[in-house]
Amino acid sequence: MKSKWARIRLQAVSMALVGTMLLTGCGGAASDKKENSKEEKKEVSDNLNKEGLPILKEKETFTIAVPQKSTLKAAAEKPCVKEAEEATNVHIEWVEIPASGWKEKINIMFNTDSLPDAIIGAVDMSKNYEQLVELDDLLKEYAPNTTAFFDSREDYPTALYSPDGKIHALPTGDESTHNIIDSQLWINQKWLDNLGLQMPTTVDEFKEVLIAFRDKDPNGNGKADEIPFTFRDSWGWGGTIENLFGPFGVLETASHVFTQDGKVTFSAAEQGYYDALEWMNSLYKEGLMDKEVFTLSQDQYASRGATGDVLGVVAGYRSNEAGVVNEDDYRAVPVLKGKDGTQMVGINNVTRTGGFVISKDCKNPEALVRWYDYINSSLELALEWGRGEENVWWTIQEQDGQEVPQFLTMDETVLQENGGYQSKAEYRNAVSFSGDTPALWKYEYDEKLIYDDKWPHDYKLESVREQMQYGVTELPSGNATLENSERRAILSADIDNYLKKFIADSVINGIDEAKWEEHQKTLKSLKVDEYTKLCQEYVDSLDKE
Repeated sequence: MKSKWARIRLQAVSMALVGTMLLTGCGGAASDKKENSKEEKKEVSDNLNKEGLPILKEKETFTIAVPQKSTLKAAAEKPCVKEAEEATNVHIEWVEIPASGWKEKINIMFNTDSLPDAIIGAVDMSKNYEQLVELDDLLKEYAPNTTAFFDSREDYPTALYSPDGKIHALPTGDESTHNIIDSQLWINQKWLDNLGLQMPTTVDEFKEVLIAFRDKDPNGNGKADEIPFTFRDSWGWGGTIENLFGPFGVLETASHVFTQDGKVTFSAAEQGYYDALEWMNSLYKEGLMDKEVFTLSQDQYASRGATGDVLGVVAGYRSNEAGVVNEDDYRAVPVLKGKDGTQMVGINNVTRTGGFVISKDCKNPEALVRWYDYINSSLELALEWGRGEENVWWTIQEQDGQEVPQFLTMDETVLQENGGYQSKAEYRNAVSFSGDTPALWKYEYDEKLIYDDKWPHDYKLESVREQMQYGVTELPSGNATLENSERRAILSADIDNYLKKFIADSVINGIDEAKWEEHQKTLKSLKVDEYTKLCQEYVDSLDKE
């Protein structure tokens, strides 16, 4: 470890940071906060080194709230924390909050003005940004790695702007390729092979395959026990049919809109929505769709395949979401083409809209900006803070003069030799901050990621990389005004309730022109036009250049 930190210190000394007097909105300690005006000029702490390591000449203590990742090892005991303190002289008193109580406790902190120095985790920026330090000037002076990263990406720093047009939060967590598409269709490749069928690529071919799954005993047990196609909901993460609307030129999403070329479209008002529901009803009527869809709980869906090899096509983040017998038997269905060749799939933004904030109660925000920038200064630190110690889960290879992350297979032996953990997830949560790390796992890292020879074939990653070329986002990443976000939330609650019932009824009982006309009247009564306008205003507000 000493040699590693010697190397990191040598790299850090080369940082060229300008040491000037800054305008800060920081008070002293929490008890002195009210005595200091927000406009007061404050000199940078004499204890701060404006370049190189350590960040502080003498050790200082800061409090940071963070989601509790593990009951096996406290945040203060994680190797990355100890090593960062050694390198920076920034000592952190961690306030670990269980995920189940995170929202409530963070809200209490803001409402009672009893904030820690910083927070790593979800914060409602539309409500709370005024209690947080403006970071724009501090980043220019103290965060060369962060500002260089922003300069390399079109989505930053725009996605971080608060309603006042300032940066009050910095990105954390994982910009994961896997998560770009969260709801996919997975087909039983063994059944296709047994019946001599090709992978379907169009909606018509997809239906023909489902008919064969229904009629030709693809599991070979002599029983008509096959469920050609199953899912658990209309939209949302994982096992949903939101992307089955895509071949018809629309997408169902959590916000019920999608954005193309800066224009917001409300899906359920479009003709393509009608066409998609009509087609899905044909699947249901002909026994090609699980009769219990729309009533399955998440737990019931997770055990849908528990009775054996009975599932043909399942919806999910991965195929095992539906409890299939053998996940390796399933492959991702390509983005299906509509009758006119249309291909669309809903994609998530990898862009992070925040995750690390510094409160105005912080006595030395410059130090925490430098601390964040240091943690985000290398691939090595991103891996340590997000996935644990080197040579357990990961290592770094050199290819064509560039550092490339490599993931290592973690079997029971590796887990036992490195703490006796029961699973890779348990190890990661214990020794790192997992998805709530202050070190951003950048999309650029993820694109270069390679695996060792023992790593199982990643069909999920392969399919996302192939399908994302057809991707359309619902809404771009960013922070809306409080008025805009609250009004949209009020309107979407009723829209959600209505569309859940409308989709289920249309798929099960069918859709015709009379029902569609009544549907359009209902949308009007639910103020869908106002809702769409608010979504458009939000999108327009992000264009600050």
